[in-house]
Amino acid sequence: MINARQMPLVLAQEGARMAVTGLAGCREMQKRLSEMGLHVGGEVKVVRSCSCGPLLVAVGKSRLALGQEMSRKIFVTAIHDR
Repeated sequence: MINARQMPLVLAQEGARMAVTGLAGCREMQKRLSEMGLHVGGEVKVVRSCSCGPLLVAVGKSRLALGQEMSRKIFVTAIHDR
């Protein structure tokens, strides 16, 4: 279920810290994302974002390059520093 503040990861701004709120796609893709460290409740930081190539995200100390289609299936909300 998607709420009003959720958005696909592909739309996140460069430098944004995001909380993963949902994973779409088939069970195998969800499993693959989880194996890469992307899971509901986890945090990612968008390192590089552009509309024509892969999205580069930081998950912990790792960096992942995610294709546009895969990035559309990861739902996130912004984490605001207090």
